[in-house]
Amino acid sequence: MIRFDDSIHLTAAGDTTWTGEVDPNYRGFGSQFGGWTGAALLKGAMVEPEANGDPLSLSVLFTDAIGEGPFQISTRLLRSGARLQFWRSELSQNGKVCAHAQATFGVRRETTRFTDAVMPNPLPPETPGLGEFVPPSGFGAMFQSRWTTPGPLDPDLDPTKPASSLVWMRDRPGRPLDILMLAALADLAPPRVMWKRKRPTMSSTVSMTTHFHATPAEIAAVGNRFILSEVHCRRCEGGYFDHELKLWSPDGALLATSEQVAAFRD
Repeated sequence: MIRFDDSIHLTAAGDTTWTGEVDPNYRGFGSQFGGWTGAALLKGAMVEPEANGDPLSLSVLFTDAIGEGPFQISTRLLRSGARLQFWRSELSQNGKVCAHAQATFGVRRETTRFTDAVMPNPLPPETPGLGEFVPPSGFGAMFQSRWTTPGPLDPDLDPTKPASSLVWMRDRPGRPLDILMLAALADLAPPRVMWKRKRPTMSSTVSMTTHFHATPAEIAAVGNRFILSEVHCRRCEGGYFDHELKLWSPDGALLATSEQVAAFRD
């Protein structure tokens, strides 16, 4: 089975410049799925010959819609030290910047380690009767979900309760988890405003920052099993909402955390 990063094929087009083709399997409503876009920006830095270390964080601004067809990624190494690198990555189409990212890479070392965050204890993903809501757009078909809390369109959903969710998710074709798929799954969460409206609502991510905590060994240990997505909204106001997200391995490792601000339509 091919890895998720094979859906983002980049070809060198000069120094710090790469070209690719939008994968139609990850189309959203009028643009490319933000998780795929963030993963493409991250890969643009990862394939640079000077790249060193593992991705530690990725901050993305989604500045314009991404259409079907070819795109270009340009990168710039802002600073490189003994253990840390800072990269800039931009995705453009037809001379227009559609997404901009800052990525931090780090060389890991053996030292003090701990996790203060506590993984929830939901029903296992194999439990019969769990909901299976996924976004009703092209990219939604690429993922499988098992909801342990009411989904946004569940008749049992109580709109007076916080817009939070716990859902097991994984790649539907069964590809094993890799760092780029982890970046994509960090953006796979229905609009929080749907928990209050209880009806479909379109939204688009404006900005998102993801922190990668997983070691390569922890990612490899997941394989193609479900990982747990824990999402909490803090405020919705003026046509925008935020949410914080944690991704947990089935073995209890905190793989990644992210925060984002999104705009929604009436």
